[in-house]
Amino acid sequence: MSIGMGLIGLGRHGARYAKHLLAGVPGCRLVAVSRQDIRAGAQFAEEHGIPFYADWRDLLRRSDVQAVLVVTPPSLNREICLAAAQAGKALLIEKPLACSTAEATAMVEAAQAAGVPLMTAQTLRFTPVLRRLREQLATIGPVEFFSLCMRAERPPHAWLDQKDKAGGGVVLEIGIHHFDLLRYLTGQDVIEVRAETARRHTKQVEDLAQVRFTLASGAACFVELSRVSGGRLCRAEAIGQKGQLTADVGTSTLTRIEGWKVVEVESVPDRPTIEIVLEAFARCLKDKAPMPVSGEDGLRAVAMAEAAYRSAALGKPVDVG
Repeated sequence: MSIGMGLIGLGRHGARYAKHLLAGVPGCRLVAVSRQDIRAGAQFAEEHGIPFYADWRDLLRRSDVQAVLVVTPPSLNREICLAAAQAGKALLIEKPLACSTAEATAMVEAAQAAGVPLMTAQTLRFTPVLRRLREQLATIGPVEFFSLCMRAERPPHAWLDQKDKAGGGVVLEIGIHHFDLLRYLTGQDVIEVRAETARRHTKQVEDLAQVRFTLASGAACFVELSRVSGGRLCRAEAIGQKGQLTADVGTSTLTRIEGWKVVEVESVPDRPTIEIVLEAFARCLKDKAPMPVSGEDGLRAVAMAEAAYRSAALGKPVDVG
C-alpha cells in the first residue's frame, strides 16, 4: 500500500517534488496540493486531476493524506509542522528546517510528542557522487580539512531577499546543504565557527559568505557560499595525508589526486536526489524505520547557520551550541 502524500508549497522547488510524485515514486502517491498562489495552484491541480486547497489546513483534514511534504518559505515551516503533527501526519520538510534553533526545536519536540516521523530533506546527503566521496574517505588517510563550495545564480524569488520570510541569505538557504553534508561525511559535530558575510546585490540578506568550521577532531572545514554567479557549482573536497578527493556534483565525477598527479577520475552514475529522498521517506514509513535525516539533524544544521551569523555579527569565532 502506498503512502498518500499532501504537498504544501508548489512553487519552483515544490513543483520538482510534484513532478517526481506524478511520474511515480515507489511507496507513495500525491493525493492533494496547496499553494499560496491560488490561481497557479488551482491550475496545476486541474491539469493533473489532483484536489487543490487554498488553505493548507484543509489539506491536513483529509484522511487519505498520511504524510505531508512541506516546500514553503522557511518562515512558514513551524506553523505547518505543529499543525500536521497534531493531525497525526508524518512530515518531510525541505531544508532549512526552520529560521532559528528555537523554531526547529519546537518542531522536533512537537513531532516527538505526537509520535509522528519527521524527516528533513537535506538532499545533498543523497547525491550519488557525495555518497561515493564518503565511501572513499578512508583511502586518503586521516582527513586534515574539507573545502566545500556552492555557487548559484542571483535569488530567483523576491522572498529570498526578505529576511522575515527567508530567515537569512546564502548561509541559511544554501549553506545549510553543506553544513549538514559536513556532519554526514565526518560523523562529527562542529565545535567552533568563524564566518564573514557580505551583500553584493541583495538588500536585506547576505549573498556572499565564507565560513570556517572546526570539527570535534580538530580538523577544519572551509565553506564558500554565493548567489552572485551566472552559473552553478557544487563541489566538496577532502584533503587527507595520503591524497585528495574532489566530488563535483555538476559532472558527477570523483577525482583522486596523489602528489601532483590526477590518478583517477571516476564517473558516478547520477540520479535526481528528490526522487531518492522521496523513496527513502516512503520506505522508512513502510518499514517503521528511523528517518535517514532526522528532525534533530535538521536542527543541528540550523544551529550551525545560526552560529555562523552570530560569528559574522561579532567579528570573531564562536562556539556552536
